[in-house]
Amino acid sequence: MRIVDVPVTELQRVRRRGRARSPETLQLIDAIEALKPGQARAIELSQEEDPTKIRAKLAYASKIAGKRLRVVVADHRVLFARGPGRPRKPTE
Repeated sequence: MRIVDVPVTELQRVRRRGRARSPETLQLIDAIEALKPGQARAIELSQEEDPTKIRAKLAYASKIAGKRLRVVVADHRVLFARGPGRPRKPTE
């Protein structure tokens, strides 16, 4: 392996599209994109799953999908619905 300097403009020009995503992230993106106004969903957690980590994964998927979400952790579930405001630009 060899590490070299490159102009920062080259980094900014390169598209990030085609990045590999985990099946779990893809599933979350699909669930977010399928949400309609007034509809909510919940991720049911097992005892081993950390709600904080799942919430972070959901936030990441939301950013990729370009959708704002309202997210609440309750008991062993992470609930989410479309949030107010203008949607973000999807991450490429």
